Formats: sequence, structure tokens, C-alpha cells
Amino acid sequence: MGRVEIINLVDNTATKHGLLAEHGLSFLIRVNGEVILFDTGAGNTVVHNAREMGIDLSQIKKVVLSHGHYDHAGGLKKVCEVVNKSLPIYCHPETFSLKYRVDKNKKPIYIGTPWTKEEIEKIGGIFNLNCGPVELTDGVKLTGQIPRDCDFEDLNEVLCVKSGSGYVVDRLLDDQSLIIDTPKGPIVVLGCSHSGLINTLQYVLSLGKYNHIYAVIGGTHLKDASLSRLEKTMTLLPKFGIEHIIACHCTGFLASAKLYQTLGDKFCFNYVGRSFCI
Repeated sequence: MGRVEIINLVDNTATKHGLLAEHGLSFLIRVNGEVILFDTGAGNTVVHNAREMGIDLSQIKKVVLSHGHYDHAGGLKKVCEVVNKSLPIYCHPETFSLKYRVDKNKKPIYIGTPWTKEEIEKIGGIFNLNCGPVELTDGVKLTGQIPRDCDFEDLNEVLCVKSGSGYVVDRLLDDQSLIIDTPKGPIVVLGCSHSGLINTLQYVLSLGKYNHIYAVIGGTHLKDASLSRLEKTMTLLPKFGIEHIIACHCTGFLASAKLYQTLGDKFCFNYVGRSFCI
């Protein structure tokens, strides 16, 4: 395994002149001579920020969608238009389900992909649908569906899918993460961790027979977590031997503070334009 570089193209926070923030997430990953785009943000920001950073998106060889919410998959159409050639896209079949946010006494809000599978295929997208682990290149794989073993990492009941004339809680089986093998241990790239941060990390350990995790980068979806869930998460996190946790997007202020209290200088917050290299 040679050099690994993970660049934050889209996030909720931007700190550099000319770069834009939006509620979304996208990472450009360079590894083993491959360029992989992990998530695409919510819209046009991924293309704008790549241009501002001097990144040629036409070099992308593969796209991964961590799940089917608009803030991770919304920019895919723009990316395909810029790449302008056949582009393999890896995601779970349920990425295309009709996803809504259904708050009590409020009108349901559509939060799924703003495009159809057929629209993307017409402009060069080639979908590779997976439920289980998939190797993208040597030392880089997708987790596929993540088992839900932690009893305190429950589903968010406002995140739903359309079912007939009503809505049911979305099990978010499409949620998956990326694993990059390195001599220092695996790097885990997260989308939103809807399966639960602890569930995800435990599954990563079981997939690779690893004894620790070197780095974790991405969204942890702890922004709405109860204090009880946060405390249980922080109690279990140190057992993974994480040397770097670079959180962003859906992590939230309180969870970020708790992560820093738990992991000290091993924790930092991500932002658009930041690069993590080993």
C-alpha cells in the first residue's frame, strides 16, 4: 500500500477563501493509483470546490455512495456530467428508495436522491449494487450492510421511507462505509454512520480480522444522540485503539466536545479543503 490521501471536498464547514460549505459530505480518495469519490455532497458544491482546489474530477475512476440521502448523493449528476465518460458507481439497492423526514405534526420532507437511477445511467453512470462487502481495488473495500448489534444505537424514527400511502421507519440498510488497509491499520471512511458508529467499527474489525483501527474520518450522526447514547459510545470508543478520528458533517457540537474529552488530541474536526495523508 502506497500513499493514501483523503481530501474533504464537501462538508458543512469551510474555512478557506473561495471554498463553499453546504449540508453534505464528499471525499476524494487517492490510493494505489486510483481516484475514488466517496459521496458527492448535496448539489453543485462538489464541482465548484474541486475546481477551486485544482482537482480534475475527470480523473475519478469510481464513485461510492454511502447511502441514498440527498446530502450524500445529490451531487452525483453534476459529477457524471463533468467526468463525461462511463463511470462505475457503487451503492446499495436501497439507495434508490423514497426517503423522507417525517416529523410529528409537520409535512413530510423528501430527503432522498434528487435524480433517478435511469437519469444517471443516461449520462454514463454504471451502477454496481451491493449488499455485502465489495473490493474496489487492492486494499480498499466497501463494508456493505452493517449488522446492528449494539442495543443503544437505535434507528432515528423521523427518517422514513414511503410505503403505500404512508411511511415506515427507514432501516437504512444502504448505509455503508469504506475501509482502506494501511501498514498502520485500517482507515474507515464514514458517510453518516446511520448503522451506528460502534456497530460500524465492530463490523470493520470483524471483516479484516484487525486488532485495532488506525483512523476514522467522516460523519458519525451523533448530533441528535441522547446523553446516554453519547456516554455509552465514548465508553466503548477507546477499545478500538484509534489514533486519529476526524469527524464532521452530522457529528454535532456536543458529540465533538465529548469526542475530544474522550480521545484528546487524537480527535479533530474536519472542514472543506482539509487533507488527511499517510
